[in-house]
Amino acid sequence: MPKVTSHPTGQPIWFDLQTKDAAAARAFYAAVLGWTYEEQAPEYGGYAVAFTDGAVAAGIGQQEAGATYPSAWSVYFGVTDAAAACERIKAAGGTPMFPPMLIGQEGRMAMCTDPTGAVFGVWEPIKHTGAEAVNQPGAMVWCEVNTRDAAKASKFYADVFGLTIETMEMQGAPYHMLKNHGEPVAGVLQMTPEWGDMPPHWMAYFGVHDAEVAKAKVEAAGGKVHHGPFDTPYGRMIVVGDPQGAAVSFITAG
Repeated sequence: MPKVTSHPTGQPIWFDLQTKDAAAARAFYAAVLGWTYEEQAPEYGGYAVAFTDGAVAAGIGQQEAGATYPSAWSVYFGVTDAAAACERIKAAGGTPMFPPMLIGQEGRMAMCTDPTGAVFGVWEPIKHTGAEAVNQPGAMVWCEVNTRDAAKASKFYADVFGLTIETMEMQGAPYHMLKNHGEPVAGVLQMTPEWGDMPPHWMAYFGVHDAEVAKAKVEAAGGKVHHGPFDTPYGRMIVVGDPQGAAVSFITAG
């Protein structure tokens, strides 16, 4: 597939993993998704860019020594002005965790929390314009925020990023589809009591050729399959934890 060189603003354009053991995480995702890597300059703190079929797919970074937060995937929304986006986030009830920071010559980023407690990022591209591979095996396919107040979260993201909302029912709970100019770009899932005390969070989905094969690769590489494989209207999928504990989903694509 041709490389994606730019993305519409106001929608997810990048996924990356901050993990307690970046080398082990790179080995796991290479085994499951076939990724190869290009390590960035030392000033980027051990960050590596993952490639699928020669196209940029995602990033994997090493957590700082002593970090207390868990290994986790982050979802970044593309914006034209990170500082202005942070002001919209504050006005809509969210919280920027730090002012926008320049990452080399790649772009400006900020990490934020929405009003329901889920963490997400904003990215203002300079050189790095987001994933070059999308909607194919080994690439970002979908993402959704799992939250205890889906109505509040969906309104927040729509207000901040200029999106529209389509609400439907999924497995007995409301599901909100966020759309950018009519195209679905992310989901908002209502967490039910069955989720226990798990905090609100964003879930990244990557494409695979075959969910059963992916399940076997996950287990062989030291990951844990939490759910599935199971059928959805959009493909057969599994929800897994990588060996460092980060949750991620794989769904058939391409």
